[in-house]
Amino acid sequence: MTLCIAAVCDHVKGNDSKIVMCVDMQREQEGIGSSETEDKLSYVRKGWPTLCAGTISRSNELVEVYADYLSKHFGQIDEFNLIDHLREPVHIQKKKLVEEYLRQNYTFDWKYFYGDGLKILPDTFITKVGYEIQKIKLDASLIICGFLPQTSYENGEIFQSPFLGLVDVQEDLISDQEYPRILDDFAATGSGGPTALSSLYRREQSPDDSLERTLYNVYEANLLSEEVPGVGKRYIGIYVLDEKGAMSEMTDAGYKNLKRLYAKYGPHQIKKDESLKLEDSFFEPIS
Repeated sequence: MTLCIAAVCDHVKGNDSKIVMCVDMQREQEGIGSSETEDKLSYVRKGWPTLCAGTISRSNELVEVYADYLSKHFGQIDEFNLIDHLREPVHIQKKKLVEEYLRQNYTFDWKYFYGDGLKILPDTFITKVGYEIQKIKLDASLIICGFLPQTSYENGEIFQSPFLGLVDVQEDLISDQEYPRILDDFAATGSGGPTALSSLYRREQSPDDSLERTLYNVYEANLLSEEVPGVGKRYIGIYVLDEKGAMSEMTDAGYKNLKRLYAKYGPHQIKKDESLKLEDSFFEPIS
């Protein structure tokens, strides 16, 4: 896995909103090794950068499906149907994965299984295959970042509104989050995602926060996630997307400044011999 973080900032109507993105460079193959050489920033269309996590090959496949779909349907997308169009490529990819599974294991295709196969094949076999199909996952997580025209209900003015389209392969205790959700504040995915989200919540990250504060909050969230297995520790990439679709990448000077801020504002280690001033008055007996 890995860690991808995105956060909206400077989101004041009429002003230049931005999206801050951060990715590590960890690339690993289970049982073989790992290296911090993977570029996890891609694009599904011009002005819509995408952060990739999960299995590398599956993430790249899903990005390509999104790019192909958006190239054909982008003109149909508006503020009211964005989520519908972000879901469709996932349906397409899931169908491809089912088709791949059926052809590799049983030589027949999706069309036959869900057509004549349901009438001809034994019920026990259909149940078995259906159960296996349910277990097929995307093995890919994406955070699609972009801007879309939106109408203000207050005065009817149209402004560029930022969005984060999260496709997350992780499962929580409530529901499977594979299918896209639209977020307007921040998102994180990959093995370090939960830790990063906890940090952003603790910092009360908000779309109204300034760019400089958001850059620090995202940087801190990344650092606090480094001990999670699968998250790279040496190299990260931080990028900023503006509402015109222009991208900028942080320089060495920028990273040095964030490192300086982290030394000042980040969590500090407590020395083993340091007294935390525990006093008897802090407790009382329970009768």
